Amino acid sequence: MIEKVIDNTQEKPVEKLSDVQLITKKFKTSTQFSQHIEKIAFRTDSSCIDVLVDYCEKENIEIESVKKLLNASLKEKIKQEALDLNLLKEKRKNKLPI
Repeated sequence: MIEKVIDNTQEKPVEKLSDVQLITKKFKTSTQFSQHIEKIAFRTDSSCIDVLVDYCEKENIEIESVKKLLNASLKEKIKQEALDLNLLKEKRKNKLPI
C-alpha cells in the first residue's frame, strides 16, 4: 500500500496592499480623504502639507501615491502653501509685505 504525505507547512504568499488600497480601506472616496486632511489642518492650525506628510509617515505610506486621492480643493491649497514657502518656481502676482 502507498501512503500519501501531505505537506501543509507551506506558507501562502502574503499580498502587500498598495498605498492607495490602504487609504481607501479607511476612506471610501478621495473627497473623504481630502476633507479629513483639511479638517485636521484647520483644527491644529497647521498647513495641509504638514498634515499630509505627517499622515503618510504615521501610516507608512509613500507620499507620491497620495496624489491620486487629493481633490482639486486640497491640491490648490497645497499649491498655494508651496508658493508661499517658495517651494515652487512659478510666476505669481506680487504681494506687498504687510
